[in-house]
Amino acid sequence: MTTKPEDHDDFDFLVLEAMNTSFYIAISNTDISNWKEIMTGWIRYVEKEWSRFNPNNELGLLNRLAPGETAKVSPPLFDVLYQAEQYRKKTKGYFSPYLLAQMQYHGYTNSFPFQSSLKVGNEVPVNCTEEHTPYVFTFETFTIKKQSENQIDLGGIGKGYAAQAAARWLKNIGGAKSGIVDGGGDITCWSDGKKEWKIGVAHPFKENQEMANIPLKNGSIATSNIVYRSWVQEKEIKHHLLNGKTGLPVKSEILQATVITENCQDAEVMAKLCFMEKDSTLMKALAGINPHYSVLLAHEDETITTFKGR
Repeated sequence: MTTKPEDHDDFDFLVLEAMNTSFYIAISNTDISNWKEIMTGWIRYVEKEWSRFNPNNELGLLNRLAPGETAKVSPPLFDVLYQAEQYRKKTKGYFSPYLLAQMQYHGYTNSFPFQSSLKVGNEVPVNCTEEHTPYVFTFETFTIKKQSENQIDLGGIGKGYAAQAAARWLKNIGGAKSGIVDGGGDITCWSDGKKEWKIGVAHPFKENQEMANIPLKNGSIATSNIVYRSWVQEKEIKHHLLNGKTGLPVKSEILQATVITENCQDAEVMAKLCFMEKDSTLMKALAGINPHYSVLLAHEDETITTFKGR
């Protein structure tokens, strides 16, 4: 997990508890006086309408559709779902937003924190190939047609999208010259050239210690970890990071992956790929999403490795 940056006296900031995490936003200046109200409204919208734990929201409407049915959704939900589908194709199915049934089967049926869960129902096959598109997107009307039984769980990419969209609005519309948006470790920041943000990466083995302290002026960071969100299901340890091809929790000697790149969605997906691709193909797979990246990996033998793209 990525720790929050420290407060600065010359920055106006907002702290908000949402999506079972803490959002921290700090900006140097803005042309819009009610930016905190706007950002709070945006984050609350995502929390309410994109959560799989609220069956009566906009995402729940899509998940209740039968194959062949169509629904019109809001532009932000349409956009994040379309982007998620593109990431599924780019990663050859390793990343998938269509794993709700598999998450539930493995015991992730309640919002964290919890320590144990019961097995409910039967294992659900992924039934989703690289060529087959479970949903068809019509841009002119923001409608989505369901073509399979697969159900959606946006998870981390929804949070990353929310953080990136907030930063884009604050910079391009709000006029903030420098700022940072931290959505529980999905971080994006920008600078006027003078400001340098220092972002600490929590150590997966040593509580309350940092594994690294990363200076960053412009860019995004995301961290995935298979220890923090884990639980016991019938004497078996499970965690939230599933392989999109198999629907099973990934098995890896990597416990934590941090990716630094240009936007939060790329960083979020690339961090997950670190647990699934083999060493010989990982760099190529990451470059297929964004060739400009740095990676920090923590292994189960407590070693730390780093490498970069271009």
